[in-house]
Parts: sequence; structure tokens; C-alpha cells
Amino acid sequence: MSTSTTEPVIYGSCYCQKTTYATTAPLYGLTYCYCRMCRLLHGSPFAAFTNVDSSHFQWTRSDRLVEINLSEYATRTICGECRSPMTMVYHAKPNEVGIVAVTVDESKSKDKVPEKVGAHIFLECKPAWFVIPEDGESGVWGFWRG
Repeated sequence: MSTSTTEPVIYGSCYCQKTTYATTAPLYGLTYCYCRMCRLLHGSPFAAFTNVDSSHFQWTRSDRLVEINLSEYATRTICGECRSPMTMVYHAKPNEVGIVAVTVDESKSKDKVPEKVGAHIFLECKPAWFVIPEDGESGVWGFWRG
């Protein structure tokens, strides 16, 4: 993994590009979350998150940014214009920003979203019709490992 710099290495945005961010450090980890809240908010059988230390994350355009607290565990952000989910910060991990992986613009970024899934979480909530890819990672029936 490369080290942090003062120059952005990752750029990302929502669908309408009215909410944008940059990071000055590479992303780490890739987690697929199957909790019902993530599935409904993302309109998908799971939500993919990658992480960066909060000291290396900066909103570059945030006038449409909306913070939402749908549970006692985390604060999420969405674009107030197009409603794209953007980030999630667990209250237990305030120094880590969980970035919705699909918001990363890899065509503009010097680095990419990690390719290997590190964890599948909240498997007890997974829809029966969805088959988890065989990526060699074991799943977790609750919160994250570690």
C-alpha cells in the first residue's frame, strides 16, 4: 500500500456530481454488507464499502451533502440532490470513513478500490435468492471482524 501525500490519490462523487470528495491516502479494505438497511438504501443485495482514515478524507463539494442517522451505530451521508449514498462513519470508529465503493471515480484517481473482498458482514440478512461469490472469504453473521 502506498503512503499518504498532500496531493489527492482518490476522487469520488455522487451520480449528479454535486457532492464530491478526495482522499490524500489510498483506500483500504473492501467489505460487502448485507444488512437490510444497506440493501434498501443502495437498492442492491449488498452495499460495498472501502475505507480511508478520516484525516485523509475531504469533501471538495458539499453544499448538497446531507447527514442521516438511521441507527445508533453510524452516521451516513447522501447527496441531497440525487440521493446517492456516499459515506458511513461508525460511531465506534470515528477516525475511519467508510466510502461507498461505487462512488470512487477510478478514471480520475491515481489509486483504485481494493479488488479483494475482506469481509462479508450481516450474512443473516442476506436475501435467499442472492448467492455470495466464492471469493475465499468467510462471512460474519453480525458486525465486522476484529
